[in-house]
Amino acid sequence: MTALRHNAQQGRWLRLWLTVSFAVMFTGPFLFHSRVALLNVVDVLFFVPSLTLLTRALVSGDRKLLLDPWLVPLYAFLGWTMLSMLWAEDVNASRTVRAVVQVVILVGMLRWLHLYYRNTLKLSLANGAMTAMVVLAVIMVSYYTIQPLDSPLFSEPASLIFNLPQPGPLISTMGLVAPSFILLAQALDEGLTPKGARRGAGALVGFTFLVAVQAHTGIMLLVMALGWILLRYGQRVLAALAGAVALYLALDFEVLRQAQMYFSHPIFGNGFSQEGGDSLLEGIPDGLRVLPHPNNILLAVIHSTGLIGLVLFLAAWAVPAWNLPDSDQKHREGAVFLVSLLPGLLTMLSAGAYLLVPFHPSWMCLWLPLGLMLASLSHRDSRLPPLR
Repeated sequence: MTALRHNAQQGRWLRLWLTVSFAVMFTGPFLFHSRVALLNVVDVLFFVPSLTLLTRALVSGDRKLLLDPWLVPLYAFLGWTMLSMLWAEDVNASRTVRAVVQVVILVGMLRWLHLYYRNTLKLSLANGAMTAMVVLAVIMVSYYTIQPLDSPLFSEPASLIFNLPQPGPLISTMGLVAPSFILLAQALDEGLTPKGARRGAGALVGFTFLVAVQAHTGIMLLVMALGWILLRYGQRVLAALAGAVALYLALDFEVLRQAQMYFSHPIFGNGFSQEGGDSLLEGIPDGLRVLPHPNNILLAVIHSTGLIGLVLFLAAWAVPAWNLPDSDQKHREGAVFLVSLLPGLLTMLSAGAYLLVPFHPSWMCLWLPLGLMLASLSHRDSRLPPLR
């Protein structure tokens, strides 16, 4: 009896910690004026405790958390990215190494939680996402009481309530992909229940915000949401059609017409250098040339790490995706862990300003969806983790 009470208490504290952590991750761009402050808070709140728990799990024998075959392409890409800094200009090695460590911790922690506390992880993701939607509702009400209703969100400076920051379309879009789709998946899972209605209302707030802040990308994500709903109800052909439309909307054909400028060193790339949100660096005989950032994650990968890096980058997603369970029941149970994968990648085709930097809103398009997919592959006979 005492052991059961102890485990229940542990579960409540774990849920509280994860809820607060995901809430800060999802709302960080809209609450913190300083990215350094957000980084420090997320490190102290999530990454340091996660590293402690993950280390204890590995020491206790759970080495598959970080040594699973499906993780090999991810490690290969991260390793190649760090290696490419040897021939890059204006390198920030400490920042890149910090980002790599954080990505590995995130992936390992999500796999540990999925293995032992799957329902806690699902609820914490939903609770964190709902917290983000409350913040978004406050921002929209505050903004549109000052600005015309037909003006894009954050298109004009406005004095928001509580002096909330205005991160702009790019950051806002990247940061909201995962929470909006997580709530959509849980709303479909819950069905016509009060909890399902709350999740659905939260998802609606998220998609409304996405359309208001950047209509083109927001509509693309709405089409992806429609495609997911059609897929959940067995309409595979219509879902594929929706996916094709979303892909068309995600592509910036003007950037693609100028893609050759990012292939100056197609095999090995220019090396992974200091990433800026609006520029990439290219070494030339007389010094450096600054290129406009394509806001396309694939072109950015090719520019920095070459076609070798692109193959490894795609493999990091494709290899685990190829091995996902195929049964409908498994698909439904794992919806919350897979729902943001394709929307995130499509968003990074038009808003891919960052590839590998310490915790950033872009993680909600790239590393969190990848981590959740890899977590869904962590299965074994159920047993309690050795916490003592």
